[in-house]
Amino acid sequence: MILKSIILFLLFLRFGDSNPVLQIGDEAPTFSLPTLDHKYVTLRDFCGESLRKPWKNKTKYVVVISFFATWCKPRIAEIPHLEKLSKDFKGMPVRFYLIDVGEDNNTVAKFIREKNIKLPVLLDRYQKTAEKYDALTLPRLFVLDKNGIIQKEQKGFADAETFEKEMIELLSSLLTGK
Repeated sequence: MILKSIILFLLFLRFGDSNPVLQIGDEAPTFSLPTLDHKYVTLRDFCGESLRKPWKNKTKYVVVISFFATWCKPRIAEIPHLEKLSKDFKGMPVRFYLIDVGEDNNTVAKFIREKNIKLPVLLDRYQKTAEKYDALTLPRLFVLDKNGIIQKEQKGFADAETFEKEMIELLSSLLTGK
């Protein structure tokens, strides 16, 4: 019995959690999530070592994903800054997505309408994508390069000016390859 417990403990230490914490330099887990109008967005359509449908979309994009919920005040404070960045980088190969964690379509749609949010919103109703990204505690933001590699991960949101400055520098460098 003791030997069995030791073996199980060693296996746990060896393989640990099936969802290790993502870090800068890790490949971003892929996902396919519905929009508010029930169309699906798949990460590998926009970034990754190889695109899912290269004959349909030949351009690789830098992707910014922000996990949020309608009740999450810090993320709600971040959204206008993401929208500004989206406008600043309009026409460039950058995609911005808000991913709502665990809420139903009607709740999210009402919130988006009331706040007049223009960024695309994806629904992670069952929190499977949030689990892959260790984003069950909100808010959480990731910036992925064109190859789907995590270049920034951020928990929380505090200083808008610093956030925008850092994001502009990072997105610009990822677009120019510098």
